[in-house]
Formats: sequence, C-alpha cells, structure tokens
Amino acid sequence: MLQDQPTEYPPLAPVLRVGDARRALQCYSTAFGAEELYHLVDPATGRWAHLEIRLPNGPLLLLEEEASSQPNLSGMSSLPPRVRLCLFVTDADALTARCAAAGMVIMQPPKTHFHGHRCALLRDPEGHEWMISQSVELLKPSEMQARWDER
Repeated sequence: MLQDQPTEYPPLAPVLRVGDARRALQCYSTAFGAEELYHLVDPATGRWAHLEIRLPNGPLLLLEEEASSQPNLSGMSSLPPRVRLCLFVTDADALTARCAAAGMVIMQPPKTHFHGHRCALLRDPEGHEWMISQSVELLKPSEMQARWDER
C-alpha cells in the first residue's frame, strides 16, 4: 500500500468501472502520469476492488468490475453506466432527499460504510449514476482494509 493517509477529495470526483484495475493503473500511469495512492483488496476474491490514483490535477477512483458481469446478447454489458460521479458533501441525507424531490431515483439510500463515508447512490433521469458521499470518519487506507477484512 503506497499511501496510508486519508484522501482529501475535491467536491466532485469521477469513478470509473474497469475490467482490470492493475491494467488500468498501468495505462493511466503511462498515458497521464497518474500515481497510485492506494488500493483495497476484496478479501473474498483477492481482486483490487477499489483503487485510487492521482492525476496531476486531482484524484480518480477506479472500481474493478466483478467477473460475473457479462455482455448481453446485444453486446452491451448489463452493468450500470461505466462512469459514476461521486459528489462529496457535508450532509448526504439532506442532498439525497433533495435529489429524490428533483426526480432522481434512489438506488441505495444513505448508509454509513466501513470506509468511513455515508453514501447514497442515485440515478438521474438521463441514466447517470451519482454517489453522494459524506465523510463521517477520516480513515487511513490500512484502517479501511482492516475493517473490510473483518466483515
């Protein structure tokens, strides 16, 4: 693990779904000069389920797709959109309610997770996914991994 300090996030950070996080890291490092901040390993599968890298102007979060995600007959993946916008706010519950009132669909209501963030997942009328994230605890990556391992 390269960094073991909490990440300071900008107000909006992209989250990309990737098929292979290690390969994506190599590509983005070569192409854009990205540097790995840290990765979290799914203890059940050993895959890099979450990877954070820093581009010259800010972080980029990568989620590795699960192997069971296969394309359907049309060739399109049955997965949700591959780009998710993660909006960092001070009150995830209030913004989730406001988003729902504006016509967004709540896919996952606000919940506090092992990684120290209270998150909700929404889909806007155009089909884009928005993760609303509120930092509840500032945790080191090693603390997040230990909590995940204990689950």
